Amino acid sequence: MNTCNRLAIAFVALLLFPADALAAETAAEAYQKGKSSLEKKDFDGAINAFTEAIRLDPKDAKAFYSRGVVYGKKGDNDKAIADYTEALRLDPELAGVYHNRGIHYAKKGKHEKAIADYSEAIRLDPKYADAYYGRALAYFDKGEQAKADEDSAQAKNLGYKEK
Repeated sequence: MNTCNRLAIAFVALLLFPADALAAETAAEAYQKGKSSLEKKDFDGAINAFTEAIRLDPKDAKAFYSRGVVYGKKGDNDKAIADYTEALRLDPELAGVYHNRGIHYAKKGKHEKAIADYSEAIRLDPKYADAYYGRALAYFDKGEQAKADEDSAQAKNLGYKEK
């Protein structure tokens, strides 16, 4: 087989099987492995799998989000916040990520940042009862009772039930 034929075959192979598609499949598989590990409460396995998914597809906001969830479950607020921040850089329209990041800011006592994130979640999804409730708690912790009461009432109007 001459060089010209080999190049033609290689070119056709790239057209049929682009490297990005192969990597995306592998990233998707790693992501699924992470979800499976998380369901089994294998947090270290989940972090490893989500980290691999991120390595293979560094633009996958859901992989950063999911790894942030695991870090949060392990009590590592700083790493959770970092992953949520990266997920939002990649996709700033994810109301749930703002909500989760707000939770971890509140756990660190950063109530202004928590309120800002809950507010952004509410802006993106005005019926997000959990975000209203989270913001109510942050306002309460800041001593802003009237705002806390208003958000708590709105959360209940939207169907929030304490967990």
